Amino acid sequence: MKREMLPSWEELEAHKKSVPEINPAAVIAMLEIKQASEEVQASILDVLQKEYHLSEGKFCLLIVLHQNPQGIAPSEIAAKIGVSKATISNMLMRMERDSLIVAKPSPDDARAKLICLTPKGQDFMDEILPPHYLRVTKLMERLSEAEQKELIHLLKKMSDRGHV
Repeated sequence: MKREMLPSWEELEAHKKSVPEINPAAVIAMLEIKQASEEVQASILDVLQKEYHLSEGKFCLLIVLHQNPQGIAPSEIAAKIGVSKATISNMLMRMERDSLIVAKPSPDDARAKLICLTPKGQDFMDEILPPHYLRVTKLMERLSEAEQKELIHLLKKMSDRGHV
């Protein structure tokens, strides 16, 4: 859903008269990033929801498990996807009920458990990941490879994840 709420350059220049530190380019750039992100995310998440009945959280959880075939602790999953331990606990119960995951004892600590994909969960990921990555690729084809690399560089720099 596209929203037409970006302020004009002129509006921002008018505000700059009362707050000289306002940078119209910075404000517009940030709002464009936010809007583009929402549109891209909606187009990707809508397909996951409609075709596979996956919420964003469930999809993120499955990705983490797919990346950690040896298993991973629930607390680590929660940290990686940015949700509470209680939320992870509920998600894990539902996914275990659906036979997508299994909890097994940690080899290092019998009291701890590791969460792994079941064969059914692995098959599910093998089914959904290639078309997901293809959808993402098609969306990003609007930019050349050089533009994509520059975008990655700029976004990492902006989020302070890049050591630029």
